[in-house]
Amino acid sequence: MMTDQGNHKTRSDRVLHTAGNFAKKYLLYVQEAGTLESLIPHVCRRKNLDSYLIFEVLDGKGSITYEGKSYELHQGECIWIDCQQEFTHISSSEMPWQLAWIHFNGNCAREFYGMFRKRHEQPVFLPDDGAKIRRMLEQVLRDVKEHVPELEIHSLLTQLAVLCIGKTGEKDLLKGAREYINANLKEDRLVQMLEQRFGVSGQELEEMFLSRFGIGLRDYILSRRFNAAKEQLRFTILPVTEVIRESGIGNEDLFYRLFQEYENMRPQEYREKWAQWMKD
Repeated sequence: MMTDQGNHKTRSDRVLHTAGNFAKKYLLYVQEAGTLESLIPHVCRRKNLDSYLIFEVLDGKGSITYEGKSYELHQGECIWIDCQQEFTHISSSEMPWQLAWIHFNGNCAREFYGMFRKRHEQPVFLPDDGAKIRRMLEQVLRDVKEHVPELEIHSLLTQLAVLCIGKTGEKDLLKGAREYINANLKEDRLVQMLEQRFGVSGQELEEMFLSRFGIGLRDYILSRRFNAAKEQLRFTILPVTEVIRESGIGNEDLFYRLFQEYENMRPQEYREKWAQWMKD
């Protein structure tokens, strides 16, 4: 742990961390985490860091310059940036800020950041639940200090990323859309029905699903239909021809292709292996 009190510019509680090879290859991992209280304004300038930075303003205010634009940040606001790009930040002299922050990287970090920027036009955002983000940042700091296993830290970082990616107003819509899909899987015109039901174009829904869940609308619908088909093969005695119709897949060639691609077997073989009623 490093505490910056001797330079009389900041008072901070931070910890540096070196992740193991497994974490670097497969997980999200912390490089540095901490809290900071600015004592006097001073410019911090960085670039070409192989890292992503998330911080929340706990108190006071300050400003950051990133991607050629300047943003003023106030209490409760957050920022998420790619530190390969040049950035500078400075605390207000009238209301010195206090920050909680992490530098992190790892598997999917770039993809998570890409999802975040698709949903947020600028890197500064006011989160739906700032208190929760604050608790998670503080938890990361404690976990690294206490040498919590990398997998647990990865889980916490993933939750933090998902929380930051979230955008006010879309959660209820997407929840409603998923419930509507599940209730209407057999409908051929399901995408058009969703457009009419929620007043959003299919392309907009496609992008919302992709950025929120990592899978587009049409792929999500197909995935739910495929799961429904597997459930019907396992737990009912419906003939395969009826399963094709009842699941909403509707096309025999597609039905067999999905089982070959994802289960590496024919539907009949899947039923023989998994259907308990055939064994009783």
